[in-house]
Amino acid sequence: MKKFILLVALTIFIQAPGVWADEDADTQKKIDLCAKGNSTACFNMGERYRVIERNNKIALEYYIKACDSGFMTGCTNGGILMAMKGTPYSKEFKEARKMFTKACDAGEDQSCFNIGTLNYKEGRQKQALQFYLKACDMGNQPGCERHKRLSR
Repeated sequence: MKKFILLVALTIFIQAPGVWADEDADTQKKIDLCAKGNSTACFNMGERYRVIERNNKIALEYYIKACDSGFMTGCTNGGILMAMKGTPYSKEFKEARKMFTKACDAGEDQSCFNIGTLNYKEGRQKQALQFYLKACDMGNQPGCERHKRLSR
């Protein structure tokens, strides 16, 4: 029983926010690779800060770097964080739209769906329908459902 308790305590400590300090060798390697333009390393750092550290501000910085370096899921995730900060017609929505557009044009169905949602929130139903259909054509089931519902 004592071994089990120790194992549980160790697991909780390892998964606690803040455990991945910047002086960790693996983390520092990813930071260095990201600084050199490695889009995967930038994306992984964005995931780390969003999921483990729960710091969306720093996560967004890494997602933007990943997006700029060609990692399209970085564009999608960064756009989501940017849209969460904004409101329809805000600067944040415009930045999110740019990120989503880049990823949608590269074949990221989730970004096409997200552009549809931005358009819908801004009252642009025709544009929303176009992007939901584009997402649907890429296999995005929620896009199909939204397109069908809004087409009635």
